[in-house]
Amino acid sequence: MTVADSLGATACAWRALLPADREFVALPHSSRPVIVAERDSAVLGYVREAMLARPPHSRLPGWAYESARLALRVPGAWTLAPRLAPSAGSGRDPDEVALANWIAGSRHRLIVLDHSHDPDRRFILLLLPAGASEPVIAVKVATCAAAAVRIETERERLRLLADAPLGEIRGTMPSLVDVPATVTLPVLAMTARPGTPMLVASYRGGRSAGSQAVGSHFAAAQDWLTTLQSVPTGGPVRLDVAQTTVDAAERQLGGSAADLRSVRAALGALRGRLQAYRAASTVVHGDFWSGNILLRDGRVSGVVDWERAEPVGSPIRDLGRFATGYSMYLDRQTRPGRPVSGCPGLIAGAPEAGLRYALTGAGWYPRVVGAFLDQGLRRLGLPGCLGPDVMLAELAAIAAEATDLQFGVAQWRVFAQLCEGRR
Repeated sequence: MTVADSLGATACAWRALLPADREFVALPHSSRPVIVAERDSAVLGYVREAMLARPPHSRLPGWAYESARLALRVPGAWTLAPRLAPSAGSGRDPDEVALANWIAGSRHRLIVLDHSHDPDRRFILLLLPAGASEPVIAVKVATCAAAAVRIETERERLRLLADAPLGEIRGTMPSLVDVPATVTLPVLAMTARPGTPMLVASYRGGRSAGSQAVGSHFAAAQDWLTTLQSVPTGGPVRLDVAQTTVDAAERQLGGSAADLRSVRAALGALRGRLQAYRAASTVVHGDFWSGNILLRDGRVSGVVDWERAEPVGSPIRDLGRFATGYSMYLDRQTRPGRPVSGCPGLIAGAPEAGLRYALTGAGWYPRVVGAFLDQGLRRLGLPGCLGPDVMLAELAAIAAEATDLQFGVAQWRVFAQLCEGRR
């Protein structure tokens, strides 16, 4: 059976992977669970402390997540959480059965994360040893052929980085874990890293973090990048927008001549400004944003999702991706049309709101972003004035990487608007 053939039953396969002899709860709600966790005190304690916060664009209100988190603090309240029954029976796919048997046989406690809405989404299994307070293994499971390609890409990138000069960074990234030969579904098993996702920490309480917390996030990201980029892996190369990004614009905007013209002009001007500078190549994570960064005691304890990593790449990419990604989510928990608490002048709702505020706004947040970019660029021997262009280049990369065409086109339009202001 080919990988593509084996995916037919995996769109909702996580239910079939739940061991039948255990009890699970669905959080924050049984009708649309984002987290499915085994009814175990250590497991639910980890979920409460490290995972429960309303994600951006959630269809459930923030109080549902906060209520679930508060309820899990009370011994015995777990019995009130919505239960989820494992699917059983002879109709299960043999490939699913093999993966389910491996999970059940390991006797690890289980958490399932199913928060992605991407067309090529993957769900994640977190495995905790009995009594342990944190997961030790993370398993990504593909739901379609495109997701299987992404899993294989990440596996290959992790192998490529096995010999890279990563130093202390090695302790913050996952390493590959072997699965039994009987497991033929497209999965990627890795060591799990400890900590709380930075995005979760940002949204605790149903609102964006305040200035002190945001500043600590940018400082932690800067420290990690400083270590990652301390050893060049190649000579100085000219800064630029990747050709794959330019090609993606042509492909994604082919149905709109007006959008394509404006994006072509914006890309041409941006590339002209970037190409005046060079920087030494380093290892690049490629998707260094708050959702992929884990924190513990104010420091980066783990970085996940190395699918877009490069052993030899442009160091400005990770700087730009962090600042751009953080800014894009700045207004995501405020109702459209309302001011964002703590960010004077920022009104939620427009696709470009957070980015425009970071690039042109006044107040503590634009200053934090500017200082972060200035420090990182000067460390790389580049002028701090390149900061806005570094962010715009990563916005173009985000648009190019989109697997949802509607989202990609929307980001290209934002890119063109912000570039016009930059010009």
